[in-house]
Amino acid sequence: METTKPLAIRPSSPQLWTGILSGPFAFAAAFTTKYAMVDWICDHKAEWIFWLITAIALLVCAFGAFESWRGLKNGEDTKRVRFMGIGGLALTAAFAMCIIAMAIPHLYLGACE
Repeated sequence: METTKPLAIRPSSPQLWTGILSGPFAFAAAFTTKYAMVDWICDHKAEWIFWLITAIALLVCAFGAFESWRGLKNGEDTKRVRFMGIGGLALTAAFAMCIIAMAIPHLYLGACE
């Protein structure tokens, strides 16, 4: 007697989960990378790397927003899909604002001051 059943993954699920998780991942990765590399960047006078990290993190957020939108449009019209799609769009927007806020001090202060 078999007690398991096959796992049914909805086609929109990977897109929706990518949209939800990409914003927090991008913020955490950018924050950790900037913190870990500050001594090396100051020693080598390569402050442009901070801007590169910010740009990459914002691109990851944009990709997550695109995936949320795609999952919202391509998925079936259920409450779960709407909730995850809109939630993913909101989360990526919120974390993109956090990434931008994290970059603002680099405009006014040098990274090595």
